[in-house]
Amino acid sequence: MKKVLFALLVVLSACSSNKPTEPYSITNVAKTPEGAKMDVQLKGRLTRQQMLDIAGNIRNDSSHYEALDLQFLLPGNSYKNSGGIIVYAMAGYPKPGIVTAKDTVRDYDNKILNFQLIGFTPEAAKHLLSLSPSEMAGKPVLGKFIDDAAGTISIIYDDKKDGQYYIIEMDADGNIVSKIQPMAITHNGIQKLIVSQRGDYMTVKDSILTMYSIDDPEKPFRSVKEGI
Repeated sequence: MKKVLFALLVVLSACSSNKPTEPYSITNVAKTPEGAKMDVQLKGRLTRQQMLDIAGNIRNDSSHYEALDLQFLLPGNSYKNSGGIIVYAMAGYPKPGIVTAKDTVRDYDNKILNFQLIGFTPEAAKHLLSLSPSEMAGKPVLGKFIDDAAGTISIIYDDKKDGQYYIIEMDADGNIVSKIQPMAITHNGIQKLIVSQRGDYMTVKDSILTMYSIDDPEKPFRSVKEGI
């Protein structure tokens, strides 16, 4: 009898165990009337299924919350940005017994949830990063930055021969959205690329592109990481 009970416990433990996933961390938790809202920091872009598996693990580890809302974030975000964080994908577990029309997905434990991918898939991002406008052939690339919120990629060139920076912004289809020749200045030891007549500017440091608005020039507005 003891052997039977032990075997049953082993089976139950295996059924409720978490699934191996790509690395992630919880960077923010806020309680809601129904449960909790969490920010999930990823190391890079993941597939829909990979994020659903992470959601399943978090749901298992957070069973004390009736409902759970998850925001998946890519590297480069900052809670200090006045423009807020850029959400890559969202998942939500409804309160037990309450299911809406958007709750159409099931995780590996067969729990129902909703899921929405907001940013580019790994495949789409790879295509964007491969883009190289022919008119800029031969010019050194400082970095390629995908902005999931804008749905574009910005390619920054640093042409030391003519002492000029160039920024080409392209959409998901490879169409050029904008071309800018920013004015580069150094202020308090920080190089700034002025990208508008108003004085809005960008900085590139440690592979992070940070955008600033002239309305609040000392506070970053949005930031994205190079090559993701």
